[in-house]
Amino acid sequence: MGSNAPQPKLEPRFCEPEGWRWHSFEREGRKIRFGSAFPKDSIPDAVVVCLQGAREFTEKYYETAHWCLENNLAFWTCDWVGQGKSSRLLSNPQKLHSDGFDKHVEDLQYFILQYIKHSSVHPDKGRIPMALLAHSMGAHIGMHHLCKYPNTFECAAFSAPMIGIKLLRQYPQYLTLGAAALCKALMGKSYVPRGNDWGKRRESARLSRDPKRSEIHNAWCDHDPELQCGDVTYGWVYEAHRSCIALKQAISKNDITTPCFFGIPQQEDLVDNKLAENVIGKMPNAKLLEYPDAYHEILMEPDTVRDNFLNHFYELIEQTIIDRPETLKPF
Repeated sequence: MGSNAPQPKLEPRFCEPEGWRWHSFEREGRKIRFGSAFPKDSIPDAVVVCLQGAREFTEKYYETAHWCLENNLAFWTCDWVGQGKSSRLLSNPQKLHSDGFDKHVEDLQYFILQYIKHSSVHPDKGRIPMALLAHSMGAHIGMHHLCKYPNTFECAAFSAPMIGIKLLRQYPQYLTLGAAALCKALMGKSYVPRGNDWGKRRESARLSRDPKRSEIHNAWCDHDPELQCGDVTYGWVYEAHRSCIALKQAISKNDITTPCFFGIPQQEDLVDNKLAENVIGKMPNAKLLEYPDAYHEILMEPDTVRDNFLNHFYELIEQTIIDRPETLKPF
């Protein structure tokens, strides 16, 4: 289920960890690929569930998996439907389309209940608690999951959370939602303006300042064309915008009480930071940290940013899991 060919020529930190396992499952006729890794000679202190951003794929997160293993944490992630090596939704597999973000939330819940949960129990230690690590669109899906299934994760860390879309923030909500609905009805499966297949545009947005990490996405897509994913469709924009509105309304009711850490890159081109900071401020157990020089992909930024974010995540795991086992939530 991973690449059958040799891996691209990358530094070991960007390559598949020792003991990596590939699997997949089907739900509602759609295949979802996932991977996992566990510390080699110890019982993990926690299980990290990593939720990818739009157009991403598991291989891009190998370095994060290595970090987890080095810190005695198990690691799980899946390719969302529409990207990676999971099922694609349109005849042109390059188009990132959506048939509703609620389906991603339920795919995640199925993934947890059918696979991760069963592997998070040790005969000597008992239940191994779970922590959420999510980026951008993955953060959006993860926050919806925390609202609907609040007893799953002990804590969560989010980078560049997609609570709103930056391009739409300057217009009234009723206008943007109506326009997005009309565009979906007329051109739902078409690329947005200037959208194209990955092979014709590659990954060129301002996403990372790190010269090596910024090339990981392209290196894997060059190596394995099945991982390539182009731009979004009008249908994706409508579903994402509609889901952002629903998420904002849910959080306004204080539906997320899980201890959370948010990393906000200030050199942001894709998501609405102003809205995100306003919404996060209403969450009772949330901590927010701004990164003035960071671009959208904090986990692909230089060590000064990436390590700071991951260190905050590990501190949160220590505070909520390692140092306080008596407070763990029941399954």
